Amino acid sequence: MKNKKSFVIGMCTLFALSTTLISCNDDSEVKLANLNVSINTSESFSGVSTDNIYVYLENTTSQGKDSVLTNVDGVATFLDMAPGTYNLSCMKSLTAQEASEASGYYEAITLNGTKSNISLFGGVDSVDELVLDGKPSSSLVIKEFYYSGANDPSWGIMFKDQFIEIYNNSAEVVYADGLYLASIVPQRNGSSADDVISTLSFEEFVYADKIAQVPGSGTDNPIQPGESIVIAFDAIDWTDNGVKDFSVDLSSADFELYAIDWLESLGRTGSTWFDLDNADVPNMNMVYLNVENYGFYSFNSTGASVAILRCDETPSEIITDPESSDSNPIYYTKLNVADVIDGIDMLANADAGAYKKLPASIDAGFNFVEGSSYTSLSVSRKVAKTMTDGRIIYQDTNNSSEDFEAGNVFE
Repeated sequence: MKNKKSFVIGMCTLFALSTTLISCNDDSEVKLANLNVSINTSESFSGVSTDNIYVYLENTTSQGKDSVLTNVDGVATFLDMAPGTYNLSCMKSLTAQEASEASGYYEAITLNGTKSNISLFGGVDSVDELVLDGKPSSSLVIKEFYYSGANDPSWGIMFKDQFIEIYNNSAEVVYADGLYLASIVPQRNGSSADDVISTLSFEEFVYADKIAQVPGSGTDNPIQPGESIVIAFDAIDWTDNGVKDFSVDLSSADFELYAIDWLESLGRTGSTWFDLDNADVPNMNMVYLNVENYGFYSFNSTGASVAILRCDETPSEIITDPESSDSNPIYYTKLNVADVIDGIDMLANADAGAYKKLPASIDAGFNFVEGSSYTSLSVSRKVAKTMTDGRIIYQDTNNSSEDFEAGNVFE
């Protein structure tokens, strides 16, 4: 009898000990998080249904992505997610009829909603919101953008061969006269550990450190359906110096970003080493350069955001970058988002989403080229379809993550 009692006591002790161990193990397990995301639309697209929309949640560290469909109330529920930092996104495509009923634009459009750096904490239920917004796809789109510079071992070219190609994606003639080209800032793009995320608001306004305008009186520079104009930093044949495997021939560009004459007219100094003038190529009209002396109109070779726009009045409102110092202020021109026709965010790498400079209504994503500067890589818009007459329609969902891909500029 004594032995039996000892056995029972021993079993009870063992059970209690194992329960304690299990309890400790449970306490040490990582607690998971839940997130409810409500999808709404901007005032411009009121009445658009928000049910049955995929919402994407991407882990900023692992790049793992989960997706959930919204319910009839426009809510997507993510369950049992690992604690961490995430990016949220969603999109909804409207037919021309749907867009017309919602906004008055009779044109197919893709609405986007994005939010970066959402923090999820273990054991905590979180709530967030995405607002779908967008602009009608433009007749003019940025077809190719080359900003990284030449992979030239002699360093003779650097970024002098930069260019942007603007394409007429419509079936009607569009005139380029008066079109503004803006280099969108801040230039901080996640390429440096010292980069600071801007505190500027990018919802109603974007900001430029350089602006140029296509010359003409209104009908001087037609772009036919399916054709482009090329605006070059220096309209030179860069393949003529034994570097055809690194660069392109820009001698027949439509316009050139030559700034020295304009700078000198203001009593300022340009850079004759970087800024070259092809007398056979018309110059863009310079509107703004925030470099006082030895300035020129080039794009940041480590990641450049850019926009094309039309304005009723020449942009002239100047602001100070809030991250610049009093001893070394940096100035930008303020631009209305409503005036932007097309724009793309090009950042330093895949992890640089926090440095976006354009709102989701213009560019819901961002893109980049591998290797940052001097890669001879450009980004080009993907083909959506080819018409029976051979005219190409390029993909334009207002999301450069989806619409563009990188490739060698000389191919």
